Formats: sequence, C-alpha cells, structure tokens
Amino acid sequence: MIDVIQKLFTDGFIYIFIFFVFFIATVFESVEEFHKYRFITATLSVLTLFLFTGLRWETGTDWNSYSELFRDVDVSFGDVFFIQLYSFDFGYVFLNILVKYFTNSYTVLLLVDSFIALGLVFLFIKKYSPNPNISIFVFYNAFFVAQFMGSNRRIVALGLTLFAISSVIKKSKFWFFQTTSFLFHKSSIVALIAKFVPKKRFSKNKILAILIISLLIGILQIPLKILELISGILSSFSGFSVIDKLSTYTLESDNIVLGNRNPILMMILSIIKRCVFLIFYLIIIYKKKGKLDFTTDFFLNIYIVGFSLYLLLNGSEVIQVSSSYFTFIEIVVIGRFWNYADKRDKLAFLPILFFYGFFQLVSSLTAYPELYIPYKTFLN
Repeated sequence: MIDVIQKLFTDGFIYIFIFFVFFIATVFESVEEFHKYRFITATLSVLTLFLFTGLRWETGTDWNSYSELFRDVDVSFGDVFFIQLYSFDFGYVFLNILVKYFTNSYTVLLLVDSFIALGLVFLFIKKYSPNPNISIFVFYNAFFVAQFMGSNRRIVALGLTLFAISSVIKKSKFWFFQTTSFLFHKSSIVALIAKFVPKKRFSKNKILAILIISLLIGILQIPLKILELISGILSSFSGFSVIDKLSTYTLESDNIVLGNRNPILMMILSIIKRCVFLIFYLIIIYKKKGKLDFTTDFFLNIYIVGFSLYLLLNGSEVIQVSSSYFTFIEIVVIGRFWNYADKRDKLAFLPILFFYGFFQLVSSLTAYPELYIPYKTFLN
C-alpha cells in the first residue's frame, strides 16, 4: 500500500488532486454562507468525473474485455451476437450495437456509458441528498475508481438500482427500473430484496442483532455451503457448476476482485469502515431522539441490509460484491444524516471522513495500480 501511495504522488497526482478538490467542496458545503452554491460545485464535480472516465484510454480493470466486445460486436444480430450475450448482458450489448451503428470510436461508447451511469447517480444525489458534495466525495473514493472505471455495464445497473430502491417508497416504477437494471447486469436481481425491507427504521438493538448474527453465519460460511449444495444439485442436470458460472460471469468482464490485496485484511478494514459510518448515524439518531424523516429511515435500513449481506457472504469476494447494490445507497445516507448533524458533530467527523476517503481511494488502486497509474486519455 505504501508503494501505491508513493506512486500516486508521483505518477497519479490527478487522483489526489480530485480527492482534495472534492473534500474542499465538502468542507465549504458545511459552511452556511456557501451552502447555497452546493449544487453548482456538485454539478462541476460530476462533470469532471464524466470526462475523467469517459476520455480514459487503457485505464481501468475492464479495458480488454469491453474494448474487444465493442470492436467485435455483431451489429447484424447474427450468431456472434448470441455468443456475446453469454458473457455479457442484452442491455449492454445492445448499447454497444447502437453506438457502433454510428461510430467505430470506443471513446464515444465510454462517454455514452459514463453519461448514463453518472447521470443516474447525479440525478439521485440531487433528488435525495441535501448535501450533494459530501455524497460525491464518498462516491468518488468508495465507488468511482474501483467500479465506475472498471465495470461498464454494472455501473449502469447500479445507477438504475438506486431508483428501483427509491421506487419502493413511492410504490411506482420499481419493476421498470429493476428490469432495466437486470438487462445491464444479471447480478442486480439481488435488489429484489429491497421490496421486502421494512420502511420503519430498525431499532438500535435490532441493527446490532442483525449484524452480529450475519457475522457469525458468515464466519461459518453457511450461505456459501448452501449455494454449493444447490450448485451440486443443478450441476447434475445442467452439466456445469452454477458457482463456477457465477464466478466466471462476474470475473471475466467485471474485474473488481481483490487482485494483490489480502482478502482477510480488506474484509476487516471494510467492516471497520462501515462500523465507523454506522456509529456516526446512531449518534445522530440518539441526539435527534430518533426523529428522522421517513426516507432517511428506509435508506438506512437498505444500508443495513447491504452490510448484513456483506457479512453473510463472507468467503466469496465474487458473490460478496452483490451487497454493493445496497451499500451504494450510503452516498445519499451520509448526505441526509449530515443535514441532521450539528457543527460539533461535523467538525469531529470531517477528519475521519478525510482519512477514510484517502484510505478508500488508495485501497481501490492497490489491487491493480498499473492499470490506473498513470492515468491516460485517448489523446495519449
């Protein structure tokens, strides 16, 4: 990790520069006199990220598989088209065909893909986070580098899933967003669980019970053993391992695995990070005597479900990734709780947020630093 930090400050300074700019925007957002400008700075930040990921070249973990798909995509919907559907998904393959029909430029596809994915994220933040800059800061460090610069189709699915989850509250358009998300990445089917998440906020004792039980079950790897059992039964009929197929499906075109990182260490650190955020949320709930708005309560429940899934699926980094469809909601949860925090709480948490963000950024780059640093554009 030390080597990555040194490399960041020498060859990857652009990542550090964006980090500091976004953190400064978060600090200014917390000052009442500058709060009215928060959506202007947030818009500029998202535009920066759009250009950053859309204009990249040979940068990010997905490069070979996705660039080859675009190069070889079958615009005539022939036999090759169905072969490509096996490794990818209909929605993303169709997007490739649509762009390929007008241009052979892979950069154009990246721009279109980034526009859709980041557009969905920005619209969601604008609608549900009263403090968009802190949301974007958390998004950049926890999700953007690790996933939005590495999983072209899953990032669209993640954006759509945000709206599917919020649609549970309004009781409308859930199936539209969920189905569209599934067309871009089949793993998003896990978001169906959101339909069954209680809208009334979990009590503190219930949160602790859910997480402790999930951790114990995860340590025993009971969910994975059940999946292996089901896989064995299905394999006797289909002729291939469902677990292997799931792993291949996730790994081949979404290289968000650990790479050079220690899986046990990364899991421990990830749990600590989630606990730090959760403690902050519980402190705010205590100070406000539990009086939060309905939407914040539901979004917090979704976050807890994501945390629980992460613990339950311990032992498989591939399957564990599915929990991010729920934990992704933290980009607006932090923004909503920030609105309830007083000045003292904000001053106390800002240094934690800074160091957490920096660690998260470095952690995202540690797996495959050579694929991110130096950052290259199509002009190179």
